[in-house]
Amino acid sequence: MKKEGFADHDERVMASLAHGSIVLGIFTSGIGGIFAALLIWLSQREKSTYVAFQSLQAMIYQIVVLFVTVIAFTIYGVLLTLMIVPPMMINPELYQYSPPPSLWLGMSFLIFPCGLWLGTVLYGIWGAIRCMSGSNFHYVGMSRFMEKGE
Repeated sequence: MKKEGFADHDERVMASLAHGSIVLGIFTSGIGGIFAALLIWLSQREKSTYVAFQSLQAMIYQIVVLFVTVIAFTIYGVLLTLMIVPPMMINPELYQYSPPPSLWLGMSFLIFPCGLWLGTVLYGIWGAIRCMSGSNFHYVGMSRFMEKGE
């Protein structure tokens, strides 16, 4: 007999898959993980409040991650362009055989959007691990936007 407030094994697996689907997003530009969490939510929303909450939360988190990551890489691309193009336009002969030194500085800035992206993926995996252990996982800052939690 299932104790009230505790998720059974199948519920923990489904919730973990919803959070862990962020890994699928690595290979599908973020979209695959969102759809996987959506499918879990659609199939479980009337069967388990635990899985419904965890999968909805995972889906929203992955949408936010996709949006923030696209913005971070866009800002990176704009900054890199601004660091390379102006010096080459001012004195193109100087950079005929080698790129401007600002290219290497700009390339080093790639660590920020990549680090952000890696951190968000690891956080999603942490959510999957927590759900597999039966915890009611909440992403930081997201619980106030979710209508029902426990």
